Amino acid sequence: MAPWFGHAANPASPHQIGRKARQALDDARERSASRLGAWPDELVFTSGATESNQAALLGLAPVGSPTLLVSKLEHPSVSTPVEMLVARGSKVMPLPVSPQGEFEPDKLENLPEGPLVLIAHLAHHGTGAIQPVAELVQHLAERAPGRCRAHTDATQAVGKIRVNFHKLGVDTLAASAHKFNGPAGIGLLLVRRGKPWAPQTIGGGQELGRRGGTPSVALAVGMARALDLAHEQMEKRQAHCLDLRRAFLNRLWANCSPLEVIGPPEGHGLAHTLLVRFPVVKAGLAVMGFDLEGVATSTGSACASGSQRPLPGLELLVPDEAHRREVVRLSFGHEQTVAELEEAGERIARVVRKLRGNPP
Repeated sequence: MAPWFGHAANPASPHQIGRKARQALDDARERSASRLGAWPDELVFTSGATESNQAALLGLAPVGSPTLLVSKLEHPSVSTPVEMLVARGSKVMPLPVSPQGEFEPDKLENLPEGPLVLIAHLAHHGTGAIQPVAELVQHLAERAPGRCRAHTDATQAVGKIRVNFHKLGVDTLAASAHKFNGPAGIGLLLVRRGKPWAPQTIGGGQELGRRGGTPSVALAVGMARALDLAHEQMEKRQAHCLDLRRAFLNRLWANCSPLEVIGPPEGHGLAHTLLVRFPVVKAGLAVMGFDLEGVATSTGSACASGSQRPLPGLELLVPDEAHRREVVRLSFGHEQTVAELEEAGERIARVVRKLRGNPP
């Protein structure tokens, strides 16, 4: 990224240094699209997944009152534009969700007439559940042919698992670079060739007229490189994160039982994120106690954790309201060590025991 931070040329300019910037931008676009099973002209650079999700949903929904097939489990960057569409006349039909937080395509029945929009994340930001998005798209194509458009928020999945845009069958896909160790402030939106979609940021001809504004060459180059590294090292990173998860949970089970892991069993979701319930321990107090011990955790996504609100849709996974107040979100990354996760487990256990009134 370094050579491009001080590069003043606009990649849309026709002169020599502008063309050099454009070449770097095009190369980043081609590499990123290739990693995600898309064509380069299907990729739009954005400021991140929040913009990508909003642009996708507001641009994808047909004029009128389409029915939105969506669950309460979606991230606020998705649920907020859904609320905007509802205010414009759209209706919501909840997607069937299992007790482990996984979508159930076979239980999606009694579809209403008229246009439909499927909105389904590819991996959950709390439980790590990997969703059967391709199966959902196929299910709707068979039961509502020609009536359904589909969007997936793949922010948690891209860089962690193999993602193929065309094989998923969706019309739009959102991702953010910082989720796979790229720079903050850039993301991408994939828009399938030939599918109806209305750009939401206008005022310039950049990104083939799909997003106005001068793109950052440095950030685009950084995102492409981070995505390359994530794919080249994916299996190694996955195995390491699974080792971290096991070491961490073993410490928790040994030192602060009882506890409950919420979500799919090991091997059915992302390894690097966990939802854990510590019975009789208030999550807000636990998060503050963990922080004093030097362990960063939250009760929800980073976007909303300052309010200490629980994850959206947690009631689908934890029916008891009192139990929902005992759930903490924990996550870690491949750059950490087993020793660090074991130490984190020890510190968390000390706080939990103290809040339960147990002796050290």
